[in-house]
This record gives sequence, structure tokens and C-alpha cells, in this order.
Amino acid sequence: MTANATTLNCRLLCAATSAYGIDTKGHYTPPQPYDQAVGWLGSGPVAIAAGKDDINACLIGATHDGIVLAFRGTLPPEPITVPSLLDWWQDIIDSKPEKEGNLPGKVHHGFWDALTTLWPRLATELQTLAGSYPGKPILITGHSKGGPLATLAAARLHFDETTLPQPSAVVTFASPHPGDKDFVQGFPLATIPVTRYENYLDLVPFLPPEQSFIRLAEDVPLIGRLFAMADGWDYEPLGSLRYIEKDHTVVEESTGLEEVRIVELISTMLEGDKGFERIADAHSSSCGGGYMGGTCPTGVCP
Repeated sequence: MTANATTLNCRLLCAATSAYGIDTKGHYTPPQPYDQAVGWLGSGPVAIAAGKDDINACLIGATHDGIVLAFRGTLPPEPITVPSLLDWWQDIIDSKPEKEGNLPGKVHHGFWDALTTLWPRLATELQTLAGSYPGKPILITGHSKGGPLATLAAARLHFDETTLPQPSAVVTFASPHPGDKDFVQGFPLATIPVTRYENYLDLVPFLPPEQSFIRLAEDVPLIGRLFAMADGWDYEPLGSLRYIEKDHTVVEESTGLEEVRIVELISTMLEGDKGFERIADAHSSSCGGGYMGGTCPTGVCP
């Protein structure tokens, strides 16, 4: 079928999912139907990879919507086991927020370092595309680890790189928290709106955990000790929430929603291996998963 992403946020999710087509050597093989649904102009996007084993990567290219910068995330481990998931989640949690550049507050040091490895070439490509497509908005997106990299890239452009083209909007999917309370409060949401999509039973958008989650999970086997690593770090979510419910209906943030989601997650963890598998599956950005079902309900997936 011909992919037909009918909304901007659907096209951005497809761009974020397309970034997984960048392999460990930095080569890009367009994954379908996602790459086609983005609507890249010209010869398509440029793939950038950096860091040890090219673990950090992004796509940048022009579309009818604007210049799109899509950061690659990190897929859950295969095979999915409780120990492998705990190790993967710990990689996200185990990073005390630190002061970086001129950004307000403190940000996740691991995500900032990942962004820094990509920055020299990213900045050059952004400048080149802005010259080729003057006036196009700069749209930044990413799934999973790509979400905080997208947010931090927007913040870096705004606070540290004012001579470069400035971001117009950020849309993230399954994004971990990029920074602490002061970073969130100091982020220029009035000029760079941030929309974050989070799916039913996806744990990653709660990591590193806020104090409320740490307290609720402190007696949960394995998870309680893991979450305690972030005690006192004051991580918070950033931007306007679009929550994808179990039936793929998308709703906005409401009173009590966060508490309900946390209780659902803890209850699912207590189910054991099958519960952890459900939580891991909820993180997928591909066809068949909640993010694609909620953001692109028609047109893209067969």
C-alpha cells in the first residue's frame, strides 16, 4: 500500500521510526512504510551517526512540513527478560542531572553527551538545509532515547547556538525525562512548543522517575531499589501530554491520570515475566504498537 500520513505528528512519528533504519555503521536503509510516509524532499534525509559503535544517530532532511531532525532511539533488549529490561532501564536512570552550557537547571548527562557526539555534523547539515530551504520551520522529533535528544537539541539551539536556525517545535514519543524541575520551568515553551506522546503501560516516559513514582514503587521487588537511584534528582516531564489509552484513543493530561498510570504499571510489574513483556511491548513505535495506533490510526500501516 502507499503510505499516507495525514497529520504532521504522524509524519514526525514516521520520521522518528525511520531513524531506526540507521545501522551500526551509520548507513541508512529506508524502512517502509515509515520512510515513505514522511514525505522527504530531494534525495531524502542525511543520516548522521557518532559515538562508540555509532550508538547515537539521527536523520535530517527537508519535507513539505519543514526541516525535520529525527533522533534514533534505543530498542528494548532481545530477548526480553526481566534482568535485561532492568539493565536497560538502569541505563536511563543512572545519570544524575548536571549543569550543561547555558541551559536552565540541570539535564540528563548521558543524553547530553550523546547529543554532543552528533552536534558538529548535525549543526553543519542544519545550516546547509536552512540555506537550501529558507523559511522552513525546524521540527525536531525522536522516539525513546531520541525524545530527550530532540528536546535537548532544541534547548541547545535556543540557549547556546543562537546563530544557527532556531527550532519551531518538538514532538516526542516515549521520551524519558530530559532534565530536572528547573530545566523544565526554564524551557522556552512559549516559543518552542513541546508535545510528548506517551502510551498505555509504557514505563520509559516515567524514567528517570519523579519523587512520586519513587515513593509508590519503593516496596516493589527489584524496581524499588532501581528507582531509588534517582531519589532527590527532581526529574520532571516537559511539554504537553498526549496520552494514548489502551484502545489507542488519544487524550490530554487530566487530574489523577498520572497516578492511575503509575498504579497500572506497578500492578503489571507484579504479574511477573508476562507483565514485563507487556510493558516492553508498549514501548514500540512500529506498526501494531500503541504509538502508531494512536498517532497514525489510518493510512500508514497495512
